Amino acid sequence: MICVCFLKMICNFSASFPDLVFSEEVFPRYAEMKFSDAWLREWVNPDLSPKALGERLTMAGLELEGITSAAPEFTEVVVVEVIHVAPLEDSDHLKVCEVSAGGGDLIQIVCGASNVRSGLRTALAKVGALLPDGTRIKRAKLRGIESFGMLCSARELGLSEHASGLMELPMDAPLGENLRDCLQLDDQVLEVDLTPNRADCLSIRGIAREVAALTGSDMLPHEFPHAPEASSRTITVELLAEARCPGY
Repeated sequence: MICVCFLKMICNFSASFPDLVFSEEVFPRYAEMKFSDAWLREWVNPDLSPKALGERLTMAGLELEGITSAAPEFTEVVVVEVIHVAPLEDSDHLKVCEVSAGGGDLIQIVCGASNVRSGLRTALAKVGALLPDGTRIKRAKLRGIESFGMLCSARELGLSEHASGLMELPMDAPLGENLRDCLQLDDQVLEVDLTPNRADCLSIRGIAREVAALTGSDMLPHEFPHAPEASSRTITVELLAEARCPGY
């Protein structure tokens, strides 16, 4: 009876507003949730491949839309620090840089990026490196100055659609480390479609709880630091239905 009444209400509403269009842009049927396989396994770690995990989620109603790599393929790209920067003679934008990959010898690079500077930690594609677009880095000579590699932007590595200069890495990024290891780029990203009743899975913790329930795996412990108190003001809360609100 309730369902029939609800349908009649919808029909009457539609008849009153014949020009109203219920588009998926206004009333979407699904929400999308993307999460990395490595991040999920910090919360729950079932003995399943990303593909098998996606199939298990699909059978539970969280349809797998796809699995993609976290980053495109590239090789021989390492973390370096720019030590010295000097202008290239007869050039208004090129600079001669010396960078350190943590070893004893400095590496000379000719670079035209506007944000190159001493102390910057960035990504160096070494001689022999292969970039996502198929470019093979070779030893080069620009205006008579040798360059042994290329300092890279995030766009050149396929990590961003925009290039505002060289990729800037944290100062604690280990010198000489492979960039794929430093940024954990050898990862898979799962995308699932969520129906409106599964908003609980719009977080990594919600996805992890669902995976734990589906696989029987244990949730891994996490500790969250308490936010510092910014006010001494207090209010009194009285619980009137303790049996119905056991969480409080």
